[in-house]
Amino acid sequence: MKLRLLTAAVAIPILLFSVWWSQPYLFDAIALVAIVAAISEFYFIAERAGAPPFAWVGYPAAVALVAVPVVARPEVNAVVLAAAGVAVMIATLARVEDKARILVSAGATLLGLVYIAFLGSYLVAIRALSPPDLPGKLLTLFMAVIMMSDTGAYFAGRTLGRHKLAPRVSPAKTVEGSVGGLVASVLAAVASKYIFFPELPIPDAVALGAGMGALGQVGDLCESLLKRGSDVKDAASILPGHGGFLDRLDSMLLNAPAFYYYVVYVLAPRLTTP
Repeated sequence: MKLRLLTAAVAIPILLFSVWWSQPYLFDAIALVAIVAAISEFYFIAERAGAPPFAWVGYPAAVALVAVPVVARPEVNAVVLAAAGVAVMIATLARVEDKARILVSAGATLLGLVYIAFLGSYLVAIRALSPPDLPGKLLTLFMAVIMMSDTGAYFAGRTLGRHKLAPRVSPAKTVEGSVGGLVASVLAAVASKYIFFPELPIPDAVALGAGMGALGQVGDLCESLLKRGSDVKDAASILPGHGGFLDRLDSMLLNAPAFYYYVVYVLAPRLTTP
């Protein structure tokens, strides 16, 4: 727990500075490092599962997927994914001596790109939104909800947990912890309105908190299942007390595109200056 708190004490101020700084480049660089590291951890899991990926295709494609939202709308990444699909199919011809694993290797390569790099690229897309003061508020809200959901689930599970949530996927998670995480995520979103995001309507804060809390827990369970199915306890331990980058991103990845499109098509048209 001490290592976990120490890592958070170092990382959170850097993240907050990167999202509020007038220039987006620091946040974009942090996102790129985190996503490439998470891809590496995912490919390690795939290797352990008997599906060695075509990493020489995966890594450049991951970088391209993260880079596109810096200069264009994230939908342009469909072109990158199409190109990656073509490259993976060509790469299969270089591994004809291992025909039995071609299908799972190609699938693991592309799943890692879609699951981590493509979904994660929406964090960069959020940072690129305008007006200039909006991304800082949005990403601080995003991180506050994710972090408080994890914290609420942890403490509610430790103190009240009695009923297993998904014992075959993650034996330690409980229904009580899940409810605690949802409550904490809604409270975090509502608190964000009053602390730094006054123009955020309360109904939107509640909707975002509840939706993100639920999706974050689903993402956490999905990552746990990937590791359990591959007989991997931790994909990495690069972040003291937190495991690897994939462990930190798992609750964010499913949320990032949902949050982006909610902001663009639902929230932004209704935002008013206080």
